[in-house]
Amino acid sequence: MNLRQLRYLQTIAESGYNISRAATRLHTAQPGVSKQIQLLEEELGVGLLLRKGNRIVGVTEAGAAVLEVAQRMLRDADSVRNIGAEFTQQQSGRLVIATTHIHARYVLQRVIKEFMNSHPRVQLVLRQGGPAQIAQLVAAGEADLGISSEPPEPVDELVMLPCSRLDRSLITRARHPLLKAKRLTLKMLAAYPLITLDQSYVGGSAVLRAFEKARITPNIVLSAIDADVIKTYVELGLGIAILPTVAYEPKRDRNLRVRDASNLFDPTSTRIEIRRSSFLRDYMYDFIRLVAPTWTRDMIDQIMRAAPH
Repeated sequence: MNLRQLRYLQTIAESGYNISRAATRLHTAQPGVSKQIQLLEEELGVGLLLRKGNRIVGVTEAGAAVLEVAQRMLRDADSVRNIGAEFTQQQSGRLVIATTHIHARYVLQRVIKEFMNSHPRVQLVLRQGGPAQIAQLVAAGEADLGISSEPPEPVDELVMLPCSRLDRSLITRARHPLLKAKRLTLKMLAAYPLITLDQSYVGGSAVLRAFEKARITPNIVLSAIDADVIKTYVELGLGIAILPTVAYEPKRDRNLRVRDASNLFDPTSTRIEIRRSSFLRDYMYDFIRLVAPTWTRDMIDQIMRAAPH
């Protein structure tokens, strides 16, 4: 048994149990992948993949148990490699950040620019998704850090570092009647077609929760996961929107107007997510510091060493 065989097994699972797709991701030939899995099964004396005819449709009970351990071993192996790289390639490496569109497009602009200027030999990779997907990417070791609202379900493998909050504003076209109102209310907003972030995002669910709490039914005509898409349809006159205030850019959004609505909707708390068992390289600490200067290296290390609740 070796790490290559375990990685093949993991990649097969991640590829929907399609050997051909897994071989492509592994940059090798399909027969080689099948052979390595066969050798692993022979060594363990148990079948790992559930087969139906010539197709693989899942893992056996033993295969699921082996896959869980394999994933943990591969994550630990990656941490060992990071330790070696920290001492031999201190100024270079790769940093994968999993985050939402809002953060990638608006919140992290300054951070990413400053980080790339100070670490020119570090390859920065952004992977976008929803809070649940981001937590999964970090927990699986497919991303080094996550920046998002808290995922819908707690993940024991992750350390969560609170770092900021996003308040919300009303976004409308110029000369919209709501811009003249002395004080915005949910009842006023409900009188107009409303475009929101998807409910799978905290930003979308927070808006709906405010209306539900007030027992007011909003006229939601469209939802999306991309703030730029939402602003496009507001600009077309299809409705008003409630978005994080940071999503409004006066120079770019010349045909739109913004009005603070933080008194009507709860803010979204942003967290930096780190896999508890990962080894953080120096430049990862630097990125965290740029996002949330109050978190020192010692504080981060202390939390990561603490047992999960």
